[in-house]
Amino acid sequence: MNSVAKALKSPIKKKIILFFRENPQAVDSVRGISTWLNLKSTTARKFLEELVKDGILIAHRGATTTGYAYTQDEETLKLIEEYLTAKDEKRDTD
Repeated sequence: MNSVAKALKSPIKKKIILFFRENPQAVDSVRGISTWLNLKSTTARKFLEELVKDGILIAHRGATTTGYAYTQDEETLKLIEEYLTAKDEKRDTD
């Protein structure tokens, strides 16, 4: 199973991915993302870093904070869309 499929199985990772999918130009901190998504900061940080390792997010590390952004990798974006579209189509037929 690839990292995109695995990430989308996690409800929290999926929530974060959907946030960035809807806001593809966003760059935000752990604090901002945890506020937007109603997550504890420690939870948000853990899953954001995992999504960076998965290649779905990019971490822009500064001296005092890290900003997280959606990947710009076309192949990864295409995989995310394919998995999300397939899940939506499956749900529509159930």
